[in-house]
Formats: sequence, C-alpha cells, structure tokens
Amino acid sequence: MTDTQQYNILLVEDNPSDARLIKEYLKEPGWSGQQTVPTIQHFDRLSAAVDARDESIDIILLDLGLPDSNGFETLETMLEAAGDEPVVVLTGLDDDSVGIEAVERGAQDFLVKGDINPKLLQRTLSYAVERERQQQVLERRNKELALLNQVIRHDIKNDLTVILGWGDALREHVEPAGQDHLERIMNASEHIAGIAETAGDFMEILEGNREPELHPVALKPVLQSEIEKSQSAHSAATITVNGELSETLQVSATNLLSSVFRNLLNNAVTHNNKSSPEITVEVDVSPDTVEVSVADNGPGVPDSQKTEIFSRSHRQPRNPV
Repeated sequence: MTDTQQYNILLVEDNPSDARLIKEYLKEPGWSGQQTVPTIQHFDRLSAAVDARDESIDIILLDLGLPDSNGFETLETMLEAAGDEPVVVLTGLDDDSVGIEAVERGAQDFLVKGDINPKLLQRTLSYAVERERQQQVLERRNKELALLNQVIRHDIKNDLTVILGWGDALREHVEPAGQDHLERIMNASEHIAGIAETAGDFMEILEGNREPELHPVALKPVLQSEIEKSQSAHSAATITVNGELSETLQVSATNLLSSVFRNLLNNAVTHNNKSSPEITVEVDVSPDTVEVSVADNGPGVPDSQKTEIFSRSHRQPRNPV
C-alpha cells in the first residue's frame, strides 16, 4: 500500500455502540498521508471475519471478547489467519497488562476502549502499519544476510579443506626449520574452519531457532593460545598476564570464547596509538565465576562516543569478559 492510498481496515467488534463509535472516529479527517478516509469492513463474529479476510486488508482492529471466541484464543486464531497485516487489539479492560500480553503474543499494539479518541486511534493504526512494514523489511534483510553468511561459510570451508590438504602433503617436503611455520599455518587454518562452523551455529541462535549449547571449556589453553597468536602477529606489543589459571579450570561457554579473547586483544593493539602497545590481561577467579579483563595503554574510547558504542547491542558486549 502506498502513502496516497486509503487504508482498508477489518474491524471485528460485537458491541454495536463501540463499533459505531470506532467507525465515526475512523472517518474523522487527519490521517497522515491518506487522501481519503479508510474503508471499513465490520464483523461481529470472529469466524465471519476470518472468512472475509483477504490480501486487501491493511490492518485488523480486533476485540478479544466475541460471541464465538474469547480472550487470547481470539488473537491467536486471527494471527493464524492473517497475512502480513498488523493486528491491533481492542480491550474493554482498563488494564495495560492485558494489552501488553497481547503484544507479546503477536499483536502489533492495543487500545483500551474507554481511552480511544480519533487522534489516538488514527495514530495507533498508522504507527502499527509502519512498524509492521519495517519489521517485514528487517526480516527480508535478515534472510538475505543469513543466505550470504551460509554461502560465505561454505566457500571458506571448501578453500580451507584445500589448504589443509596441501599443507598435510607438504609435511614430508618441508625442512625441519620450516616445520614450526607449517604447523602454525595448519593450526590457524583448522581454527578458521572451526570459527566458520561456530558462526553457523551462532546465526541459528540469533535467529531464534535454538538456544546456545554451552559446554565445559578449559579456559587456560584458550586464553593462552589467543595471547600467543596476538603476540606473534604484533611483535611490538607487550602482553602481561596478572593472575593464575589452573590447567583444570573450566568455564561454561561455546566455541566462540576464543573469538571473544581474540577480538579484545587485537582491538587493544590495533586501536593503540603507542609505538609499543602494552596490554594487560587480568584474571580473577572466584568460587563460582571467572572474570577476564583486557586493558591497554592506548587512548581509550572518547567520552563523546561511549554512549553510542556501548549501547549498540547487548549481544556484542565490549566490556571485560
């Protein structure tokens, strides 16, 4: 629906007085971007509204208490029958908890009948249509990104298989002095292959298809390996570890734990303006938790940028691990 077209509203309300008042409010001038007042299809039964609903509907105004359906079952039935159009719930109860639960169950918004006025009604419906449109755009983009992620991971894994195969074939042809370099290449390639696999698992978690599969991870080898890699890649940097980790200490994590340490260490060096970056890794072990923090002698994050950086997402914390 373009901004210059009129809304086609499906009103499902069994109370004649409420229905008549809502219709009058919907005909009031003031609809943003609309050339004419909306068209309204009115039904007092859920079954009739479900049968009449088609792709021309832009938004549904739904009373939860109907003669043939009551409560959240009414909402669930309509959501199953609806297409992309948003559903705004009408409730006669002056209780926001009912409306909030309706939104949690899939409604785009809710209105308390006693509070409705023309401006509130029009604004709520307009916002609901726009939010639904934005959600659909976001869902399409997420699907496209998921497909791109899948293709890239597939290509990376294929190329790494070739690298590992040729690397293994080179073992007997490499001089002793070069064996260490070859092993580093092989280990790094296997690590990248693992990251590609883990990234696929992480995408499924973000998409809500499943929960993270936490498992015991030996912390010291993971942290030590990432410190060694960072030190090898940045010879000018000095990395100091304060605190003791036992070889048997395990934490509950996923395979992405190594990526967390790698990013923290590399960022500490990459964004450091000193000729000799100094990185300090603090390890604090308590009976129930382990805290690993990374600090450096760089300029830090400007105060003017902290709010923007640290509020981007709770899924990608940049604070100490």
